Amino acid sequence: MFRSARVFLPYLAFVLSGLPNMGHAYSACVGTSTELDAAMSQATATTDATITIKIREGTYTATAGNSFYLNLAHSNQTVDLSGGWSGAACASRRYGAESGTVLVGSTSAAALQLNAGLGTSGNTVNATDLTLRNTDGIQNDAVGACLHVLVNPGSTARVYRMRLDGCVGYSAAILNNSSGDLTFANSVVHGGFNAGAPVYLHTNNGVNRLAQLSITANTSTTASPDASGLYVLADAGPASQTTLDNSVVWGGIAVAGTPDILTNGSGIVFSRVHYEIRSFINATITDNQPSHGDPGFLSPTNPRLRADSLLVDSGVPISIGGARDVDGNVRFQGAAVDVGAYERIPDRIFADGFDH
Repeated sequence: MFRSARVFLPYLAFVLSGLPNMGHAYSACVGTSTELDAAMSQATATTDATITIKIREGTYTATAGNSFYLNLAHSNQTVDLSGGWSGAACASRRYGAESGTVLVGSTSAAALQLNAGLGTSGNTVNATDLTLRNTDGIQNDAVGACLHVLVNPGSTARVYRMRLDGCVGYSAAILNNSSGDLTFANSVVHGGFNAGAPVYLHTNNGVNRLAQLSITANTSTTASPDASGLYVLADAGPASQTTLDNSVVWGGIAVAGTPDILTNGSGIVFSRVHYEIRSFINATITDNQPSHGDPGFLSPTNPRLRADSLLVDSGVPISIGGARDVDGNVRFQGAAVDVGAYERIPDRIFADGFDH
């Protein structure tokens, strides 16, 4: 028995040496752009199984030609990246994209890039409660101006409560999913200037969950954009699964006839989506309970919902994106969840002093 243990224990140590450091967790509370860059670099270097990066309220500007880039280099790691923190050691938190944490991109890189790890597996990246901006005008059509997400085989990315505001480039957000699991929910993409679709999802054998999104008032900078709101491209071959639930894609500014939504590929299901024009190529799509016409925004520049909006209390039950809307308010406030990124709060007094 004793000699067997002497043989087994070194072998066990050898096996564990190839795994992430399960006995430790990396955690950072950051308050400057330099600290945020350093924390993301450490996330790449560390073998710890759990990585937490808390970003204080404030504006963080990426250096010229760079983005705030989270790139995992090891397997079986979980990263939580979130904004809205304050107090000693980031002890206090405000939820929502309006929490006061703003990341700003540059002319050649997105404000935030998330890579769940090329050549790795079993990783999970959670990113929440941020406003992303890039008004400089990114020239790279392969990278979203404000957000770029790469999900690789066996990995997961969850992006919740994001405001992509004034993103200038080919797309505001580019989401690439190859045989992974991607969720983009409770987020608003608004006021950008884009040559392609403001949100572009390219998937190959991936599972994609898009929910509670408001994609609106983005301006096309070309005469022939793919779409004025959302483009979903599912490669042929192993089928992807893509759902779009409780979302509004409406009010894009483009040449007449440009679709709000373009889909290309199979395995796409829409449930309670509000849009004006949808186009498809080679698509097998189920479109449940669509709606059209004026969605009832407070104004063209404010996609929160009026009391008389047909999107209020008209969503379908889903379990995607968490229990808070993009502002951090608890869902739901009425008979059912509202459609879009914003849950209308009864009796709320807005900046003009009126309850809309």
